[in-house]
Amino acid sequence: MLNTMLLITKNIKNKFILFLTTLFLVISFSFAEAKNSKDVSNTQVKKKTTSHKKKYGFNLVNFNDGHPVRSGKKSYRFEVRLGDCGKDEGHNDCKKDRQRVEGQFKEHQKGKKDYWYSASIFLPEDYKSVAPVRTTFMQLYEKGWKPILMVTDRSNQWLEIGRMWSGEYVEMKKGIKINDMKGKWTDILINARYSREEDGYLKVWVNDKLILEALNIKNITPYTKRGVGLDFGIYQTFVSGWKREHGDKDYPNMVVYFDEINLGTSKEKVIKNLGN
Repeated sequence: MLNTMLLITKNIKNKFILFLTTLFLVISFSFAEAKNSKDVSNTQVKKKTTSHKKKYGFNLVNFNDGHPVRSGKKSYRFEVRLGDCGKDEGHNDCKKDRQRVEGQFKEHQKGKKDYWYSASIFLPEDYKSVAPVRTTFMQLYEKGWKPILMVTDRSNQWLEIGRMWSGEYVEMKKGIKINDMKGKWTDILINARYSREEDGYLKVWVNDKLILEALNIKNITPYTKRGVGLDFGIYQTFVSGWKREHGDKDYPNMVVYFDEINLGTSKEKVIKNLGN
């Protein structure tokens, strides 16, 4: 009798462990799926480790729930509020006067190839800039080093396209007025060839208008060989500048949507779904 009870107890225990394991796998799979959708991006993305950890920060949302989409039925929603800083093993935004929530491509691009990137950005009608705090919506970043391109709101006037060398601006172009972005989608298209010799290039279009064209340039440094990747979302730097400029005025919460975040070796591969 005792042996039978022990056997039953053991079977129940094993089934419970199996149930918990299955539940964990389901939850983990669902979480991974929540940040990856072929409806939004044709490549795998992940949340940048320095992003803040609040649940409202980075979510896959649906048109049927009232959220804007560029094509299909889904988009990514990002949100940052004052104090939303994060950290990882190598960097602490809270100590660097920064806060962010960003997604990034899992793959990094290497070699002298023709790369194309697309992203559509939606600023809600009630979007409020945090200038003079710089908000970066997109950046091409040398993994293990610094950015080579930033798409930013620095002044609440223009969406600016800044080409960089080793993290310092070498060229700045005005893309579109911030007010003209509110309540509608703005399409960003980037074409790049990465090189440490003077045969690289960077080109950026905003709503089909060529804004930046840098040809026959060195656009990656010798300081890393880990490739270039796209980060996107909300990245705010020098947050303390708000108080110096605006005193005790409330720091605005910021919400931005992204859709059609694509990677390819031809223009057609990254824009084929626009308008569908």
